[in-house]
Amino acid sequence: MGLRALAVRGFRNLKEQELTLPETTVAILGANGAGKTSLLEAVAVVGNLASFRPGSPLSWVQHGAAGFHLAAIVTRRELDLRLLVVGRAGRRLHRQLFRGGRRLTAAEYLSLFPVAAFSPADRMLIWGGPEERRRFLDRLSFYLRPETYLVLQSYRQALRQRNAALRRGAPDPELEAFEQQLAVLGSRLLELRLAAIALLEHALGDELAALAWPLSQPILRYNDTDAVSPGSPAEMAGRLRLALARSRRKERARAHTLVGPHRHDLELVLAGAPAREVISAGQGKLLATALKLAAMAVLGRIRHYMPLVVFDDVDAELDGRALACVLHRLAGHGQVLVSSAHEAMIAPSLRDAVVWRIRDGLVSG
Repeated sequence: MGLRALAVRGFRNLKEQELTLPETTVAILGANGAGKTSLLEAVAVVGNLASFRPGSPLSWVQHGAAGFHLAAIVTRRELDLRLLVVGRAGRRLHRQLFRGGRRLTAAEYLSLFPVAAFSPADRMLIWGGPEERRRFLDRLSFYLRPETYLVLQSYRQALRQRNAALRRGAPDPELEAFEQQLAVLGSRLLELRLAAIALLEHALGDELAALAWPLSQPILRYNDTDAVSPGSPAEMAGRLRLALARSRRKERARAHTLVGPHRHDLELVLAGAPAREVISAGQGKLLATALKLAAMAVLGRIRHYMPLVVFDDVDAELDGRALACVLHRLAGHGQVLVSSAHEAMIAPSLRDAVVWRIRDGLVSG
């Protein structure tokens, strides 16, 4: 799988341009603000419909523009796919997705061209809130089992409906109907997440070893404070429904559902303590990178493809030895785009890379 060509118009601070990409590592170099992150972000949006940096999708639209176009030619299993993402600015971003001339839903589109996006924001996998780790886990679950998208969407819809019912003081029988939906959908989501964690933990050790991780391997632990898992789907559904019923009085007072997969977390435990409490900033960057590389390894083994990699500010928070390990590991993962403002730091590890320079949003080879 690879990105052959990318055409950009109206995206962030990038000039309108068409790029042809080599099937190797590309080092994108330039000063801060030159457009390096915007270019990698454009690739991530084409693949994942999401950015690797925080902020509203409306920020993708160039200042003064009505919207953006991102057109790509992607090679997958020796076939060329022509993908197009059109964004229109309004009160929120209105998005249209196409493969060739056919319009697609997000669920149909997202399986076509997954991008593994690495950036300084990855530190949130270690030190951020549970929502960051849930998002990471659900995305991996989706690529392993595409039904995850519809399960998650249906769960969120039932959750919104139950929360609305709580706010208006709906009677118990109405809440019980939503609880039944949440229990069935939530247990399936749990099953998908737990399967992904098992595969991820198996692959994590190899990635940590390749990155010269100096500590013991962290344990990945699924934290469901309502004690729903583990168990069969029927057992987990029954426990979740019971937990919802027990919490109903408290939830009426708060007008919000307090138990279920939307509150769960993926914990990283090191020597009996949360990893975030015992590791340094550099070790946190290395661990987050290893987690994402492990997710890629799982996809390669189970789904038989390797995502394209974008790595923004690849040298941030890494010393020279750790950076060399990361770049060496990435070199074996097919098409890789890395950015840096520090050419001298990354050059020794990227002697065989194609170098692009970017200035004022325009790329030159």
